[in-house]
Amino acid sequence: MIPVVDIEIDPTFPANVALGLPPEDEIDEEGYGFFRGVWDIGDVSHEEAVIMVKEERRLASLVDLAASTHADFEAIARALEANDPDCLPAGFAAEHPESEIVELVGGGYDAEPLLGSLELGVAGLSYALTSVGCFTAASCRSHLSHHSWSERPIVYFAAERPTAHWLTPLVRDTGCGFGDGSGHGRLLFVEAPSIANFMDLADRIVGQVERQSPRR
Repeated sequence: MIPVVDIEIDPTFPANVALGLPPEDEIDEEGYGFFRGVWDIGDVSHEEAVIMVKEERRLASLVDLAASTHADFEAIARALEANDPDCLPAGFAAEHPESEIVELVGGGYDAEPLLGSLELGVAGLSYALTSVGCFTAASCRSHLSHHSWSERPIVYFAAERPTAHWLTPLVRDTGCGFGDGSGHGRLLFVEAPSIANFMDLADRIVGQVERQSPRR
């Protein structure tokens, strides 16, 4: 099961929010916006975004089928993200020795991160937003742990005004909402009750840009 958070989502675009990309001299190796443990993912092509969106959807489906509780979902997702079998629920590998999840997690940290070190549920959207000219600053799918810095799935990003307007109907139609992220600089954020909404939004972005560019 994919967790769903009981929150109100506002699909309207925030008034008076500062738009535009951050100046390059304000972006360093730790990214932008005074977040901890983040980095600039760099340029992302449309093809790279499509691959990430599809792979994230595939992995989320595997975790969704394997997890019967929110705690199981969190544990299995973390194991996949970190290539760490110790994160799997107790007894999971023994009970499901033929599971693709066990195969993907592998024996430890020697494998390349499956989602580019991003979290399941926000990786695809982060890549999709970046591929259409946004600057993605930080993301969190929301966690059971008290260490989670967001109670709901969220992605902070910067965008030029035409791109933000292009995104607005896609955000609304996938059950997501916008917010003013100016407490962290020249940023917006997009939020949702579930990473399922984010995956739908990522799909819509990479599909829509093939028909209509936000830069037109």
